[in-house]
Amino acid sequence: MKANSCRWRRRFRLRSSSPVSGLTWLLVFVPFVAVFLLIGRYTMAGVITLAAVSSAWLARRWRRRTNDGPLIGFSVFGALLILFIVLPILNLLFTTAPGRILATARDQTVEAALLITVSSAGVATLVSLAFGIPLGYVLARERFAGKAMVEAIVDMPVVIPHTVAGIALLFIFGRAGILGGPLHSAFGILFSDTYWGIVLAMLFVGIPFVVNQSRDGFMKVDPRMENVARSLGASRFEAFLRVTIPLTWRSLLSAAIMTWARGVSEFGSVAVIAYYPRTINTLLFEWYNFFGYEYTKPLAALLLVVALAIFATLRTVAAVTRAEHD
Repeated sequence: MKANSCRWRRRFRLRSSSPVSGLTWLLVFVPFVAVFLLIGRYTMAGVITLAAVSSAWLARRWRRRTNDGPLIGFSVFGALLILFIVLPILNLLFTTAPGRILATARDQTVEAALLITVSSAGVATLVSLAFGIPLGYVLARERFAGKAMVEAIVDMPVVIPHTVAGIALLFIFGRAGILGGPLHSAFGILFSDTYWGIVLAMLFVGIPFVVNQSRDGFMKVDPRMENVARSLGASRFEAFLRVTIPLTWRSLLSAAIMTWARGVSEFGSVAVIAYYPRTINTLLFEWYNFFGYEYTKPLAALLLVVALAIFATLRTVAAVTRAEHD
């Protein structure tokens, strides 16, 4: 019995002395403290104070076992950063009555706006993949004059203010735009204040995610593997489909998730080129301007819950698929 007790003590000490275990406790404990304090309706000062005390206490206990001061300091800063991220989210969720969220979800206007947002982001993601993956492959495999300029152009939607992006798109695809005018007069195609204008704006801001992540994924695949497939009789396109794509599916899936999430969260460019039909973000902005903060809280909480649920589902599917593939 005594031997078993000593063995369990040694095993516990080994686990406690693990840097990964200490880091996990340090980073995860702060959000739980925030949840506890929010439920208990404490003030922001209480949240920050207790989080700091908890982090210092954990760091002190951990340092006795690891003697790694810099890693402990980095973990404390990381814990504060996590607190900065989760605190507004938790505050919004825990200070909004579930009944108000459910009532808002049943509103037909909200349902229509949510459907438009999710579907248009999905269409924009599919178009981004169709055009972004080939460009990412070219950037990963070829060296040519002006390559740096092309990569800089791809990154421009990230740095351009989104309202400016909407105005720029409007001058091109609006009713009197360079392309929008002829398309409207010749074929009746209209982008401004239509569903396809929303897709266009989401496509513009989401392209960098697909191109950059697919390029990085293709760069990790050794070109000699494609050459082997081609030496066995496969064309370049067949080698791309049968060799390169299966080896980069994780990067492509991550690119699709990020592009879709970016489209769902887009507001500035969408509001300029296609304020109607209203997306969920446009509706949220409109309610806030007309009715104020308290009236808008249930809609904001609903949007947060939906986004987190879908994002968690996609990440779970990706993790399960990765495990099955491995």
